[in-house]
Amino acid sequence: MEINRNIDRKIFRGYDIRAVYGQDLNEDIAYTIGLGFGSYIQEKGYTKCLVGHDNRTSSEPLSDALIEGITSTGVDVVFLGLCTTPMYYYGQKFLGIDPGVMITASHNPAEYNGLKVSRENALPVGLDTGLGQIKEWVENGRECVPAAVRGQVHQMDIKADYLAFLLKYKEDWSNLKIAMDVSNG
Repeated sequence: MEINRNIDRKIFRGYDIRAVYGQDLNEDIAYTIGLGFGSYIQEKGYTKCLVGHDNRTSSEPLSDALIEGITSTGVDVVFLGLCTTPMYYYGQKFLGIDPGVMITASHNPAEYNGLKVSRENALPVGLDTGLGQIKEWVENGRECVPAAVRGQVHQMDIKADYLAFLLKYKEDWSNLKIAMDVSNG
């Protein structure tokens, strides 16, 4: 991975980072953002973060690059792998990990992807609550330098815990009508 200093400013939105994969968002950009994010959360006093991704074909390579950038700063990553955004937010609370990144472009067409950065209580990080600072660090190269000691990656499967959490809110499923939206699936 290489640090990319030519990231288009417009990919940093109000509450996420979003762009067309292969054009304005690629692995080098995700790596560079990972360096900025890792530096940012270290300044806030954190030593680990949570990362998950959706099922878009570009999500796995982007998560690999993002994690490479984050761990290069010395921050540990708890990696959920493939998960839904609500499962990722549950993971933040369940595991007690405040900062994190969910790789998803939500409702956008399949050629898009993005990063939803979140903080304590699974609240989004917006341009005015940290994303702007990460953007500045990435643009200026401030503190986006790999550390001497790499962070570790710990894979975690919380699907069973998440399902148990959901099931406790509905005891009788016999009259339930279920609709499924496979979105980009």
